Amino acid sequence: MSKPKRDNTPGDGATNVVATLVDAWHELRVNRLRILLALVGIAVAVIGLTGALGVGQLLTDLQTETAERSGGRTANVVAEGQTTPAVVDRLSRLPDDFGVTKHALSATTEATVWTPSAQIPVSLTAVEPDYGEIYRTVVEQGRFLEDSDADLLAPALVVNNKLWQALGSPDLATQPRVEFVGGGNSQAFTIVGVSPNTSEFDSPIAWMLYDQLSLVPGTAAAQGSTTLSMWVPEEISDQLAAQLNEQLSASNIMVYRGDWAAQMGDSTAFIRWFVIGAAVGMFLLGALGLVNINLVTMQHRVREIGIRRSYGATSARIFFGVLLESMVATFLAGVVGVVLTVAILQSSWLQGLLQSAGLYEPRPFPISAVLIGLAAATLVGALAGALPALKATRVQIVDAIRY
Repeated sequence: MSKPKRDNTPGDGATNVVATLVDAWHELRVNRLRILLALVGIAVAVIGLTGALGVGQLLTDLQTETAERSGGRTANVVAEGQTTPAVVDRLSRLPDDFGVTKHALSATTEATVWTPSAQIPVSLTAVEPDYGEIYRTVVEQGRFLEDSDADLLAPALVVNNKLWQALGSPDLATQPRVEFVGGGNSQAFTIVGVSPNTSEFDSPIAWMLYDQLSLVPGTAAAQGSTTLSMWVPEEISDQLAAQLNEQLSASNIMVYRGDWAAQMGDSTAFIRWFVIGAAVGMFLLGALGLVNINLVTMQHRVREIGIRRSYGATSARIFFGVLLESMVATFLAGVVGVVLTVAILQSSWLQGLLQSAGLYEPRPFPISAVLIGLAAATLVGALAGALPALKATRVQIVDAIRY
């Protein structure tokens, strides 16, 4: 009786790889019920891993955007001084002197507005158009102020929801007017946008173009202060703020970083590390379960491996076949887990909930979480398949006869 011909002839490497993948896919089909049960845990672990990373990123974005609405984007260099012609002129020239493209002058004062029922005080902030981008000013109806608004016959105005309701909630399509009064004079403004309230305790607030502040009767802007906000790269912000503060201190202009990162530091680090730790813990539990299942299953595959040995399968072929079987299966489980996670976290219901909580700029699901989930699933497949694959290479033909 002649010995079976062994599968050790030299051949094309690509062909051998494809043949090994085909063997692995065949084993997945034959043992699909066993593998399906084993991979449910991996799919759940991937959902936990990618979901935790995705939620962590969303929470970080939420905290960052909320902080940037009060302190400006990272990095926001602020120069502030009394509203005098000399100070305003110096502040106006600073952005050009240092090549800053995103900047905005602003000044806040009190004004009086006629409503259908009575005159009410309003906190009025005069800003340049870039202010809305630097401070993430959200507009739920209409739009924020633009440079072209300077050409309107009636000056443009953005109001918060509190003031909009006090004015009778007019339809913006009708170009509603609001009248400022003071000192026996009045000036009509056209409402072009409505910003949401930040809380139920908000007072009436309005924003207008900085250059038109003098049109508002009864204001006392000259007694207040003017602020220049400059959005610059973070790596140069501290040096720029220190340099400007030294140069302008003689002009009674104070310069500092006003963004949240300078004031609170990286307050999102705790969230990130907590989420990563929880996600890794959940994933390791699923991986440990898969390793145990694969080791126990290999005890029942001795006869199968022995028969493959008798037909000439080499140790390398058996090793990579078992290893790729595990890796392909966990990769598919990872794909399923990632798809389900993305579908849940990008659902319209959850996006609406996040917007109501203050996340007004929804982002796509972080691609890094997707890649980490797929890579982790594949890596676990390799680790969970390595020990059984090594054990399979030690199976001999006689073991299949004894089994």
